[in-house]
Formats: sequence, structure tokens, C-alpha cells
Amino acid sequence: MTDLFIPPTENPLIKAPGAYPDIPGDAYHGAEICPEPSISSSGLKLIEDRSAFHYWQQSPLNPNRRPRESRPAFAIGHLLHDVLLYGGAIPSDYHVVPDGFVRAHSNKWADELEAYDAAVAEGKNILHQNEFDMVRAMAESCDRHELATALLTAGEPEITLACQDPKTGRWTRARPDILPTAMEIIPDVKSAVSGHPDDFERQATSLGYFQSAAHYLDVLDILFGEAKRQFVCIVIEKGPANEKHYPGKTYPVTIYHLDDGDIQNGRMLNRRALDLFDRCLRTGEWPAYSSPERPILPLLMTGWARKQIERRVEAGELSWEM
Repeated sequence: MTDLFIPPTENPLIKAPGAYPDIPGDAYHGAEICPEPSISSSGLKLIEDRSAFHYWQQSPLNPNRRPRESRPAFAIGHLLHDVLLYGGAIPSDYHVVPDGFVRAHSNKWADELEAYDAAVAEGKNILHQNEFDMVRAMAESCDRHELATALLTAGEPEITLACQDPKTGRWTRARPDILPTAMEIIPDVKSAVSGHPDDFERQATSLGYFQSAAHYLDVLDILFGEAKRQFVCIVIEKGPANEKHYPGKTYPVTIYHLDDGDIQNGRMLNRRALDLFDRCLRTGEWPAYSSPERPILPLLMTGWARKQIERRVEAGELSWEM
């Protein structure tokens, strides 16, 4: 799939392990910024959740990879981060359209089309007015939370961290929301449909937040020395996608401390993914679900289907005797 020899990055933004304050988000997410192929938390999670092939397909190693897509849900989350982390300033890479705006209805929205088309051509994130108002209200709700505000103002936002894995020598990257001056509590801003403990537990598990926490903490340990650090999520509940914002609405803010034992579980998943990343770079092979060691995989019924058949056997509907 790829050449066995992977040339070094031309003029990398990062030439040595360290903390870099001035690397734009687009560069961090869109290109290789280290001297050799590097991987971030999202890459490790993708390898673990899907496969090495799926990671390669979306990485700078793939010369024909598709551009990153901007989805409305992602735009809301990104804007919330930007507003909270940069003192309430609204970034210039967002464009707000009136509620109900549809590009195809050119007669109804004639006054909006020129600005909209220009924003799309510039690659800006598009939000409807109701979504934009909701994000600002979510940020204001967070600003009123004393501890959340203290955590989000205790350091520098979105510092790019880069180091080399001690075991494999491979470059890894991290970009915490806030790099605290004391580095005792590492905060991460999250929006959620529901901030209820049961619901957010499922979100944190399914989206790999424990893996991310382990990765961030390990990078900090490599760069600044091992220390007892805590990782917390500042969760701002936004409600279901179809729930409209209305003037004066406030949003619940909850802070969760990620369990140290489950961060260790995430660390084990990261270790496997990083070892596989290293192996793929050395061999030039980026396997999907099967591998040279297991070219044919077993396929089983789901546990639920098996239990249903067993239940029907017990009830006499089915019989093992043919």
C-alpha cells in the first residue's frame, strides 16, 4: 500500500520534542508537522476502534486522502472551544446564516447568498443563528461556573506538544485544551446531549475519552517528568439536536474526574495501537480487520441471537435433534 521507505518531512514545524504555542489548528490536524510520521490521540483511537488501514486512509501518509469534512455538530463543538479558550472572541472562520436558511431557495434568501457562497469558498464553518446563540449561551453558562472558569484560565490554550515514544521512538502529538501552569489538573471541554452521569459515562467510553486522557498524561510525563496529575472533563450539556435555543436559556455544567484505573485501561489500548503504528511504518503494510497472521477470521452469531435460539430450544420450538 505504501513504500517501505517513508521520507522525512520537508521543513517540519517541529524539529525537537517540546511545547509549541504558535502552531495553527489546521496545520496540527491537516499535515505532518514532525520530522517523521507522528500520531495523535485521535489516530490511536482510530486504529483501536477500526483498523490501521482506516488510520492510513485518513492520514497524511495517504497521498490521495479526502479533505476533512466540516459537520454542523463538529462546528458547534469547535466554536464552543474557541469561545471558551480565547476569552469570548468569535473566530473569523465561522459564518452565521439565519434560521431556516436553505441555499437552494435562492429567491427567499437572495440577500444572504453572496456572503454564504463566499464563506463556503473560504472553507468557513457554517452555523445557523439559533446554533450560534446556543454556543454563546453555553459559554456564558460555563463562565458562571466558578471552578470551570478557574480551570480554563489556569494556563495557555491549545499548546501543541510533541515527543517520541520511549519504546518505539515514534513521534506522538497532543494538543490539550489548556496546558495549566501548575500541570496538576488537565481540563478538557466537552459538549454533550446529556451531562447526566450515566449518559456521559457511555459517551466517554464510546468516544474514547479514557484513551485520550492516558495519551495526554503520558505525553506530559515524557516532556515534563512523571507526576501525579488528574484529568477532568468540563461537560456542558447542549440537549438533543432538535432542541431549540431560546433567549435566556442556560445550560448545565458538570465536571468529571476520569478514574485512574480506567485511564490505565485506555493506556493499554493506546500501547497496542502505537505498537501497531510502529509495525505498519516498518513493514509498509496497513491491515484492515484481517492480518497476515489471521487471513481468515471466524464469524459468530451475536450473543443475543444465540440466547434467543437457546431460549426457543428450552421452550421446545427448536430441537438439536435433526
